Amino acid sequence: MEPTGEPSPPTPTDSETNREPRGSTRRRNVRAAIGSVVLVGAFAWVLSSGGLPFVPPAAAREKVSTAGVAAFVALMFFNLLTRFARCHFLYAPLGRVPFRRTMTINAIGMAAITYLPLRIGEFARPAMLRDRGSLSAWAVAGTVGAERILDGVVFSGILLVGLALAAPQVPLPDHVGALPVPVWIVPRSATIASLVFVIAFIVMAGFYWFRALARRLTERVVGLVSRKLARSLADIVERLSDGLRFLTNWRYSLPYIAITLISVLSLVWGIEVLADAVGLPELSFSQSMVVLGVLALGFTAPNAPGFFGVVQLALYMGLATYIAPDKVAHEGSVLVFIYYLSYLATVTLVAAVALPIELLARTNPAANGPHDVGAA
Repeated sequence: MEPTGEPSPPTPTDSETNREPRGSTRRRNVRAAIGSVVLVGAFAWVLSSGGLPFVPPAAAREKVSTAGVAAFVALMFFNLLTRFARCHFLYAPLGRVPFRRTMTINAIGMAAITYLPLRIGEFARPAMLRDRGSLSAWAVAGTVGAERILDGVVFSGILLVGLALAAPQVPLPDHVGALPVPVWIVPRSATIASLVFVIAFIVMAGFYWFRALARRLTERVVGLVSRKLARSLADIVERLSDGLRFLTNWRYSLPYIAITLISVLSLVWGIEVLADAVGLPELSFSQSMVVLGVLALGFTAPNAPGFFGVVQLALYMGLATYIAPDKVAHEGSVLVFIYYLSYLATVTLVAAVALPIELLARTNPAANGPHDVGAA
């Protein structure tokens, strides 16, 4: 471009260009904080008004078996670590992500999901795992979506199998604690959730197998408005579909499914062990499958920080399917309390170990290993 002789407009400084984004970020953080306080307060009010104590009575806590709780915590650690490890088979078709990095990123990501409100922590893993020029954040986001859908299929299936093996008590209570929430919602929700996640799985598989068609349709439809936007969205569609590569390769999908089942069943066993430890020996393995299935459905909802309220209400609902109402409010409250604190403690501990390891590795890029996109 030839000079015009006119003075060039002043170039904005970094502070000027960043002022508005920082302000926008600050406002979003303030809104998220306010929303978090409101959600936690609402759940606390619901629990207290429903006679479902967050802290169980002292008399109920005195009967707890320490050995049983320790066994449950060990099984919860095993569940978390196997959940992280299975992701190796999600990332393997995309590139060579070191196993160490798979574990640390997933541990940090789990803490972000747990403590950030409204599931915005889901963005942490794609942001941390992306590698410019080799591993796309959109491809990682595709693996996250696939993981969530497959988990939905597995947990809703566990819930249905548990209900088939262990029929709920008759009649089912028309309330949980003092809350007018009928427990018949549990079996009905199991059927609906199974249908929803199976349909989502079919859509996901179709999206991968017909990804070329999805790209062409995106370019044509959006191209009517803007060709540049159409190309950008089409690239995003293609990179998202990259994250689903493991679906068609049994080398990756079979181990992923096998480890997922081992991980889930270990937590079912953990709930049975914890129930026995708090004075609910009548809760069987198949009934524990139902309790975990209901809890998993609760985890799909937008959350308050720490999943406060969601965990408690889901566990109380699952227990009420089989346990007498008075025991749900007494021994059941101990199970809910210990489960919740154990969940927060294990997630926090593994993230606290993973974070410095990941930060140290980032100071030595060679420790992260090569990333070979499309590696088999």
